[in-house]
Parts: sequence; structure tokens; C-alpha cells
Amino acid sequence: MIKKIFLFAIIAVVVWCKPIQAQVNASDSHIKDSTIIYTAGEGLYVNFGTKNKFRFNLNGILSPGFQFRSFKEEGEVTKENQMSINLARLNMNFSAFNGLMTAALKADFTGTSPLLEAWVAYNSKNGHNRITFGQRQAISNNRLALEDEKFASFMGPTINGVSNDGTIYGGLMQNFVVTTREGGLFYQGNFSIQKIRVYGSASITTGQGQSINSTQTNLGLKYGGRIDVMPMGDFIKNNAFIAQDIYYEPKPKLGIGIAGSYTAKATTPVGASSENASGVYNQDGDPTNPDYRRAVADAIFKCRGFAFVAEYIDASIYGKNLYSDAASTKQHTPETLSAKYSTGNAFNVQTSYVWKNGWAIEGRYSSITPEFNTAESNVKKQNWYTAGFNKYLFNYALKAGINTTYIDENDLTASKNTWITNIAIQLSF
Repeated sequence: MIKKIFLFAIIAVVVWCKPIQAQVNASDSHIKDSTIIYTAGEGLYVNFGTKNKFRFNLNGILSPGFQFRSFKEEGEVTKENQMSINLARLNMNFSAFNGLMTAALKADFTGTSPLLEAWVAYNSKNGHNRITFGQRQAISNNRLALEDEKFASFMGPTINGVSNDGTIYGGLMQNFVVTTREGGLFYQGNFSIQKIRVYGSASITTGQGQSINSTQTNLGLKYGGRIDVMPMGDFIKNNAFIAQDIYYEPKPKLGIGIAGSYTAKATTPVGASSENASGVYNQDGDPTNPDYRRAVADAIFKCRGFAFVAEYIDASIYGKNLYSDAASTKQHTPETLSAKYSTGNAFNVQTSYVWKNGWAIEGRYSSITPEFNTAESNVKKQNWYTAGFNKYLFNYALKAGINTTYIDENDLTASKNTWITNIAIQLSF
């Protein structure tokens, strides 16, 4: 029994610390017909074929943590503590026909509906164009909403990819984005102008957010687009959409992006979520909804471990002859509709530094401004302050960290202060 345990321990250490390679030779012994490679932090890669290559990647992530919360409202203090699984995911990525076709399945086990992403894509031979169908990350959100949560520098609890308290990305996303996945049709393209890299994307989605898990009946579609310009050339891997400079850019890199979305007859407060905005009627007394519009601008700069990110978002609604009752006697105004929809603006700035030994420090500030500062407004006046420390190990496969967030919220009737502290570890395998 002891020998078996010892043998298992040796195998586990080898798998963890060193990539595993296996191959089956074709008729020409110098040509690898298939390979199996494990890389810490990226998962298992299985490659088949030499002419029409097929690749399968299996990886996962597990992040347990502790959270300590303190709420102060009208002089009364309430404290809550909990232990949670922040992330628990299994990802399967497929590539066939030399990369012309790709697909992915992503399961999230923190909620009752595990399917987080499911999509298939066609990619042009030159790699400049891609068409995707299915549920995936939305392309019309702010920059940090485009990153996989596994790369989030601030760790905190989520359910099906949605942050419970906003400590992962701050008040901007918590108030105006909510869910980062949408179902529909997506186009992505890229080209170069000398050393300048330009990325563009467009989408038509259901407007229901994670529609695979939704039972809502939507009345309209959501149209989105985004353009990213990188005047100093490409970042390493996906480093343009990660808060910290974990890949340690050797030269200065800058990314500037603008995005926008228009949700026709939005049934949700942010044009994509699982909530429902009801109580709106047209002049004939039929239930309807206004259109929801969002504009986004952001920028990111990185160099030798230093990173700076700035994001801005503005959200508004549009609609005529909207009423709060079926008899069409009480007409809605933008102010009354702000109680049902998240309207206003927000900006988020954060900076960080990652040392070569894996230690990282980061600070973030978010400011939220409602369109109408009333007690009924869906968005409240808020200021978010966050600081955190991380330690990365084993090719960023293991991360341990602590972060704390202070939220100062005010409206015309009351003020509320919140402290949230997370201690967590994250294992990518």
C-alpha cells in the first residue's frame, strides 16, 4: 500500500512540474502523428494528424476562498463571514482542419446551470477573420469584461460567471455590465497598418445575457461592436485584456478601445442579464420596453510588469409614448424609467506591478454616477476603493492572494458603507 502511494506521489509531481509528451509515429518515423502535452496552468493538449491537424485542450480551474463583510447603514453595523468556491470550471477547446474550425465548451459548477459557454467558429486561413455562433464572452463590453475570470487579479466569489459583490472588477461592471456572456452571432477581424494593429468586432445577440441558461422571452435583439487599436504592436498572448502584466511585456505596449451596444426593447436593466424590467406599456396598453444604449471607452498600458487600465461607460434609454399602466394614463419619463434600468455613467482606473518572482500589488478606484440621483434610481452614487496582493507560482498555475474593497454609497435618503475582504487561492490545471 505504501509503495502504491509513493508511486502515485512521484507520478503526480512529474505531471505537475514537467510537461508530458507522448507520440505515435507515422510510416515516416521522423514525423509526429500525435502528441500529448501537459503544461502547468494551461492544461492537457492532445494533437492528432500531420496534414489536417486536430487539437483538443482540456483544462480546469478551482478557487476556494474566505470572505469577510461588514455593512454600516444608518449607524447600524452588520457583519457576515463565509467560505465559498469562487471558481470551479472545466473547459474543453477544439481546433480542426489546421485551425479553420474551432469550438469550445465551458462548464461552471458554482451555480445550478453549469453550461457557461458553448460555441463554434470558422476562421479564415490568414487568421484575420472569424465568425462565431453560440454563447461566449460579449464583445461590446469594457476591456476587463473581455478577459477570462481566471486571469482576474482580484479574486472573489462568482455564480455562473457573475460576480456576487463586484469585488472582482469593481463598481463599473457591477452596475452596468453584470453578465459577460451572450448568445448569438459574432464577427471578429484584424489587420495591420505598418506596426499598428487594429482589431474590430460586431455581434447580434439575444439581449438576454447568458441565454442558454435563461427562460426569458425577449422582445428585441442586441447589436454591438468594438474597435481596438494597438499603436505599439501586439501584446503578448491575451495580455491586452488582463489587468496585471503577468507576461512581463519587454517593451511598452498601449491598447485603446471603443465599444457600443444597442438593445431593442430591453427586458433587462442592463440590456443583458437574468433580471426582468417590467411595468412598461405602449399607448395601446400592450407590454413593451424602451431601448437600452451603452457606450464604452477604455485604454491599457503595460511595460516590464507595470500595468495601467482606465475604463469609462455611459448608459441611457430611448423610447417614446411609454406608460406605467395598461390604461395609458401615466406616461413614463427617463427619471421614472431609471428605477427599472441602470442609467448613468462610471469610470474605473487601476494600476499594478508584478515582480519577476511572482509577487504582485494592485490598486483600483471606481466612481459610479446615476443619471438621476433619486431614492428610486436603480443606480446609486458610489465610490469603490480596492487594494490587493497576489503571489503567482508554477507558470501562473497557482495564485494566492488577498484583497479588500471599501464601498461608499449615498442617495437622497440614506448612506451605506461596506467593507469586503477576500482571501483565496486559485489552481489552474
